[in-house]
Amino acid sequence: MSAWSTVALSLGSAGIGAAAALTGTAMQLRSSRREHDRAEQAAWRDRAANVLGPIRGVLDDMEPEAIVEHHGRSQQTIENIGRRWWRARDQLHVFAAANPSAEISATSNDLADAVARTWASMTTLNRALQASDSGGTEASLLERARGDHSSALGLVQELERLTRQEAPPPR
Repeated sequence: MSAWSTVALSLGSAGIGAAAALTGTAMQLRSSRREHDRAEQAAWRDRAANVLGPIRGVLDDMEPEAIVEHHGRSQQTIENIGRRWWRARDQLHVFAAANPSAEISATSNDLADAVARTWASMTTLNRALQASDSGGTEASLLERARGDHSSALGLVQELERLTRQEAPPPR
């Protein structure tokens, strides 16, 4: 074998080794990046669950049909629901402000507005029920409370869907 053949074989082997090393490194970096993205997405889903769980509980307690069926809630119960909502609202606003997804952030802010409307219509309905001697109430108050409650629940479901499917954008 000539000297040039030996040089060519040596250089070729070195080139193949370098290419293999670079390819392996690139594959490892890509795998690591994917794993990091999965972990970050799971963390955002956990944050969403911790924010949306209490809101679902508050909305369950503000369900208009249950309020009418029980002829209104006591003042203490209304105050407890209110305290829970204000804590959940603050967490929802923090979640919205911190989330890297513009769509999730906007939906979170819409949800805060919808639950606030539900709160207002529920407390108005509750006052009317407690003031009523016959147990009847204005149909318009009940319809408004139903619509507001339904809208808020729809936004909770939309936010749950978004947080399950959407990964934060790469940085």
